[in-house]
Amino acid sequence: MSFSLGFFTFMSRFVLIFVALALLLASLALAKRVAPAKVEPVIYQGIRYIAPNDDGRRAYIEAWDVRTNKKLWDVTVFTNRIDPKLEEDVQWVFVTTLNVRDGTLIVTSERGKIYFVDVNTKAVTQSERPNT
Repeated sequence: MSFSLGFFTFMSRFVLIFVALALLLASLALAKRVAPAKVEPVIYQGIRYIAPNDDGRRAYIEAWDVRTNKKLWDVTVFTNRIDPKLEEDVQWVFVTTLNVRDGTLIVTSERGKIYFVDVNTKAVTQSERPNT
């Protein structure tokens, strides 16, 4: 009789520990962000503009010569301050879309902010109105 009671107590503890561990792992998995979406490059006057989305702390654009496939320049569009008290990867912000209009790249972030990059001067400005 004492064997079955001891075994039952052991199994109860084992199940409780297993459930607690499973819940902990599930909550940790939920805190991780998914990979950023691939941003389609745009081509304007023989130059391909891409948003690599390889660094959640800094969103940048690269300009590549279509004919030679050589990198011409890159420019930081925006940076993210990371709060060291919070999990870093859930604070990252990436570019979601790239468009070009009249010599200006239009860059949209995951947070809906719109930035304009002059392809001649590489000057970056932020729209005063968020993307709706």
